[in-house]
Amino acid sequence: MSQGGRAALSTNKLYSQEVKIRTAFTLLLAALTCFPLTASAVDVSGDQWGTWTRENSPYNVVGEIRVPPESTLVIEPGVVVNFLGHYKFIVDSLATLLAVGTETDSIYFTTEDTAAGWHGLRFLYADNNSQITFSRLEYGKATGEWPDNHGGAIYCYYSSPTIRNNIINSNSANSDGGGIYCHHSSATISDNTISDNSAIDHGGGIYCSGCSHITITNNIIRKNRAGRGGGIQCNFSDDVNIINNVVSENRSSWSGAGIRLHQVPTGTVEKNFISGNRGYEPHGSEGSGIYLKYSSPLVKGNIINGNSSEHYGGGIYCSFSNPLIMNNVLAANSAVNGGGLALCCNSHPKLVNNILWSDTSGTGPEIYLRVFQSYLCTLTVAYCDVQGGESAVHVDPGCVLNWGEGNFDIDPMFVGPERQDFHLRWHSPCIDAGDPSLTDPDGTRSDIGAFYFNQDVAGIVELYPPDEPVVIPPEGGDITYDGWVFNFFGHPGRADIWTYAFVPGMGRYGPIDLYQNIRIPADSIGMNQITQHVPGAAPEGDYVFVAYIGNYPSTIIDSSYFYFTKAGSITGGIADWQSLKGWFDEDLASRGSRLPTDYGLGQNYPNPFNTTTLINYQLASASYVKLEVYNLIGRKVATLVDEAQEVGYRSVNWDVSNLASGLYFYKLTAGDKVFTKRMTLLK
Repeated sequence: MSQGGRAALSTNKLYSQEVKIRTAFTLLLAALTCFPLTASAVDVSGDQWGTWTRENSPYNVVGEIRVPPESTLVIEPGVVVNFLGHYKFIVDSLATLLAVGTETDSIYFTTEDTAAGWHGLRFLYADNNSQITFSRLEYGKATGEWPDNHGGAIYCYYSSPTIRNNIINSNSANSDGGGIYCHHSSATISDNTISDNSAIDHGGGIYCSGCSHITITNNIIRKNRAGRGGGIQCNFSDDVNIINNVVSENRSSWSGAGIRLHQVPTGTVEKNFISGNRGYEPHGSEGSGIYLKYSSPLVKGNIINGNSSEHYGGGIYCSFSNPLIMNNVLAANSAVNGGGLALCCNSHPKLVNNILWSDTSGTGPEIYLRVFQSYLCTLTVAYCDVQGGESAVHVDPGCVLNWGEGNFDIDPMFVGPERQDFHLRWHSPCIDAGDPSLTDPDGTRSDIGAFYFNQDVAGIVELYPPDEPVVIPPEGGDITYDGWVFNFFGHPGRADIWTYAFVPGMGRYGPIDLYQNIRIPADSIGMNQITQHVPGAAPEGDYVFVAYIGNYPSTIIDSSYFYFTKAGSITGGIADWQSLKGWFDEDLASRGSRLPTDYGLGQNYPNPFNTTTLINYQLASASYVKLEVYNLIGRKVATLVDEAQEVGYRSVNWDVSNLASGLYFYKLTAGDKVFTKRMTLLK
């Protein structure tokens, strides 16, 4: 399933980049199959400058390569650099390497002996104009003594190249930096996929040490492994900016399976999706999402979800650190102590505008304040939604919890936490509940959580597929569903709607159907019956079909989904994946202003619900209307409507305060028409 919100959209964007690069490499490997390396290979070693051309590719490296001082080597798109031994590729003092591929024609650094590997690209006081873009680097192995045992694929020593749009995969280091190692560097590392790399000590994916400024943005960093800092490790560095990355499924045996910062006094960890990182034996790790030691960056706007530690701080761990932790979501993390957040050793952070929900541990499910030796810690919490409230915080004797203003314990009403979508639904208690001195981009009071709810956009989306399970045959077929848009915000607005499907093990399948700038008047309901064609080439399996409403692609205010199954698959493309009828062929304003031609009762929204839910219905003519709610034994528990009403669309909000969790039925009686539906209350 996709990562939701930025969690859904950012991951889909990065996934699309990875697919494009992988497609290029697939074509390249197919070409190599037809034209073996020995057919026209050029053997190279020693000093190299000038241009390596596609026409002369592949280049077989038969000894160590060096771009000599103040020289430049250009590697053209489509070149294969094939190492026939464990050799280094050195870019020497003030030398420049321009390995610049394209999105469809990449450069390939590899070796035939994957067990021995090659010794990586090694920038030694190189010119900062060096670039590695749209390249694949794999099976680099950093072995031997320092510094040769650092930087499996790329080693930067007093060098600041641009490293962008690459796949850095299956590299290793016997010490630090399985994928990338930076020492006294200001490298820009962006839009890469860095996966399945390992380091014995620090930084399975990326390691930075002694850097004065480094930027790590828009990368997928996943399934890397190290003793400390499975995904990213930064030591003794200033102004470290880790922004908008997917950091997932990384492992560490000591601490910081996702991100580990040690002696990083300044910088930003912002808008990252940090998920599924965990510690492993023998030590089990601390701070599996984010680990901070002697580090006080701004930690803002992150989704920290599903990370696990066998010791302290499944989501975040602070030791001798005083970060401002602001507008994050910590959800479904786990640890022995402090499932969401754990502090120790003279740490004094401040939490503002965060959601901590569904985190678990034996002690302090959401937060743990720990005494270690003689070191105490304090924590200030303000304007946060914390499941269990103050009772979910464990405070060791001597530590201090400052439970400030604006905290509460109410279901935040995420759009789709089961799909890792942590945007807020339109009636979330976290909207306009943040620090009143702060404002969101729409000019309203700050919201709580990683994503603000854009109140300039109005609309709720619902999908209603056929009642029976939808199964598409191997040759392909159609799904017909109802797409509804509601606006109960009390003011008109505009919104985009977009839909797509997910296939297991691959991600999004087919194009995004996007309907932009739909005008939605206040208190309106619009519906269209839509037929989605699924081609025979679609892989078999269980799919999720999702619709989003908001401002594409940056803002999601609501989503809905249903499941369908593809029973088999036949050869073909996805060109005929299409929606046979768009959501709205005309302005929703005119559609919403039409009077209904039939009676109807809609499914309550949301369902299940926690404290409030919305019920909509429609009247084809003026009628006396009763809307009543019953429990399982048939006892009426609420009368929501009991009056004569005119023709039109109606809605009523039911605010439940004194009823137990369970199944309830709601019945609409309008004239001689009777409708009944069920809903689930979960407290």
